[in-house]
Amino acid sequence: MSQPEVEPPTLQQRPVREPLPEGSTLQGGVYTMGPVVGVGGFSLTYLAYQGPLRLPVAIKEFFPNGCVRREDGIHALPPWSLDNYTAAKDTFQREGSILERFHHPSIVRVHGQFTENRSAYLVEELLEGETLGEGLARAGAMPLSQALEVCQQVGQALMLVHAGGLIHSDLKPDNLFWTHEGRYVILDFGVSRGYLSEKASKEGLAAVSPGYSPPEQYDKNQKLVPASDVYSLAATLYHLLVGHPPLDARRRAKGERLTSIRAANATVSVETEQALFQALQMEPKRRTASVRQLMEGLGLEVTLKAAVASEFVMLHEVLAHQGGTNALVLHSESRRLYSAGKDGRICLWNWPDLQLLGSLNAHAQAVNALAISPDGGYLVSGSQAGDIKLWDCRLGTEIQTLVSTGPAVVRLCFHPEGGLVIAAFTDGRCSMTGPSLPQGASWQAHKGPVNALDVSPEGGILATGADDKAIHLWRLPDGRFLRALTGHDKLLQSVRFSPDGRLLISGSNDLSVRIWDLAANMEMRHLKGHRGMVWDACFTSSPELVVTVSADRCLRAFRVDNGRVVFCSEAHEGWARALAVDLHEPLVATGGADGRVRVWKIPPVNG
Repeated sequence: MSQPEVEPPTLQQRPVREPLPEGSTLQGGVYTMGPVVGVGGFSLTYLAYQGPLRLPVAIKEFFPNGCVRREDGIHALPPWSLDNYTAAKDTFQREGSILERFHHPSIVRVHGQFTENRSAYLVEELLEGETLGEGLARAGAMPLSQALEVCQQVGQALMLVHAGGLIHSDLKPDNLFWTHEGRYVILDFGVSRGYLSEKASKEGLAAVSPGYSPPEQYDKNQKLVPASDVYSLAATLYHLLVGHPPLDARRRAKGERLTSIRAANATVSVETEQALFQALQMEPKRRTASVRQLMEGLGLEVTLKAAVASEFVMLHEVLAHQGGTNALVLHSESRRLYSAGKDGRICLWNWPDLQLLGSLNAHAQAVNALAISPDGGYLVSGSQAGDIKLWDCRLGTEIQTLVSTGPAVVRLCFHPEGGLVIAAFTDGRCSMTGPSLPQGASWQAHKGPVNALDVSPEGGILATGADDKAIHLWRLPDGRFLRALTGHDKLLQSVRFSPDGRLLISGSNDLSVRIWDLAANMEMRHLKGHRGMVWDACFTSSPELVVTVSADRCLRAFRVDNGRVVFCSEAHEGWARALAVDLHEPLVATGGADGRVRVWKIPPVNG
C-alpha cells in the first residue's frame, strides 16, 4: 500500500518543535542526548553518546513539522492525521532499514534504530564537516577537479544503491556531506524508493526539490527509475560548477533553456558540459540512463572499489610452524609470546622482537589452542587429538596432562584467579578443571561445536560461541546459564571481553564482527568489510579501535565509534587465523596459514 503524501503546515501554523533536553537519556540510559546538530522537515538530529564508552553518535528523531512534544512523547496536530503520521513514521524507519543494507564510505552508516516517546529514532555515525550546500554558500562554485571527485565518490555509492533496487530521489547539495577526512557522503534516504516494481516505486513520501528533481518526479503517477537520480546528480554537479542550481524542470517544460556551464566556469571542458547536458535531458528515455554511463562520460572510474584504508606497520616476522600457525597468546608483562601450530610444536618468543627463546614438541597432532595464566607462570595447550596439557613457563616442562583424549580442543582460557582452566570442544561441551574442582566439571554448552570461549576480567562470566550461531553467557564458578546473545547469521569463531568487562566482541563466518553492550544486553556495532570468515577479533590498547583477522588474509582495525575500517594489511599468504594484542602498547601479533608470526604496529588514528 502506497504511503499518503503529506502537505506540511504553513509557517504560521507550525508549533515550535521542542528538542529533547541535553543530558536526557533514551533506551534505558544507553544513549545520553546532547545538542541538536541538524533540523529537517521531518526530523531533528542530535549529538549523543552511546554506552559505557560514551561513543559519539548522531541520533535522528522523527519529529515532523506540525507536531508537538508532550510529556508522553510526540503528538501529531492538524493538518496531520494519525494515519498520515504513522505512515510518515513507517517511511522514516524504512530509511534506517535501507541504510543498514549498504556498506560504502559515501553512504551514511546506521548503527541501529528503535521506537520510544511515540516516535522513532535512527542511530547513525556522527559526521564532522559540512554539507555541500553550506560549502557553496561559504566558498562559491568548485573547480572541475573537485566537482568530479564528488561525482566519483557519490556516483559509486549510487551504483550500489541502484544495484540494490533503490533510487534516492532527493539528491542535492544539502543532502551531500563533506567530512573532514575527505569523504563525500549521501544523506537523507527518507524518500528513497524501489524501482523494480510498480508497487515499490510508489512507496514512501513524495518529495521534490526545485532545480534538482527531474520532471517525472512532479507527476505522482510517474514511475521513478535510476535515470531520475542521474538527473538530480547532474543538477547537483551543475550547481557545484556554476554556483547556482539549474532552472527548475517546470520552467524548462515551458521552454526556458539552461545557461552554459562553461561560460560560468572556465575549468569545464566541452566534453564535460555535453555529458552533463545529456544527463539533464527532460525526457527520461533520451537522458543518460545510468550513473555508470554518466561517470564514463565524465571520464571517471566506474569499477566499484573497497574503501581505501591505511596500512599497519610490520615490525618483525619469523617462520614459526610448518603447515600453519593456529594460536598465539601474549603475556606482555613478562614480554613473552607463545605460538602453536599444525606441527604440534609450541614456540616461545621474546616480545615484540620475536627472538626465539625455546620450543617444545608438545602434541602428536596440531595444537589448536593456547592460554596463559594471569601471572605468566603457567601455559595450557590443547590439540586436535583432544589432549590438554599444563606447562610450567619458567622451566619449560610439562606439569601434567589434564585431559588425555577426547573430541578436538578448540579454545582454552584461564580463570583470572589462575587456578581454573576452561576448555571448549567440538562436541559442544565445555569443561572446567583445577585445584578447586578436583573432579572437574563438564556440561553441554551448545548443540554444535564450541569454537569460541572467554572469561570476563573479574571472573564472573564465561562467554561461549558455537556453530549454532549463538553466544551463551554463563555464571562462574557454578556454570549456570545466564542468557544468549543472537544476531550472527552463521557460526561463531571468537568471543572476547573488553579489558573492563563491559563489552563483548564476536567474530563469525558471516564475514562480520559485532560488539555487544552487556549491561544493555544489545548489539552496539556491526562491523562489516571482511571478504572471508572472521577467525578472531580483539580490543586493543586504544578504546577507539578493535582489530580482526580473517580468511581473506587480512589484518584490519576498525574505529568503534563509526564502525569503519581505518587500517588494513594483507597479513599472511593464506588465511590469517591467530591474533594476540598488547593492551599496553599499539602492537598486535598475527599467525597464519603460511606458518609465520608477524608483529604489527597500529599507527595513530587521524580524524
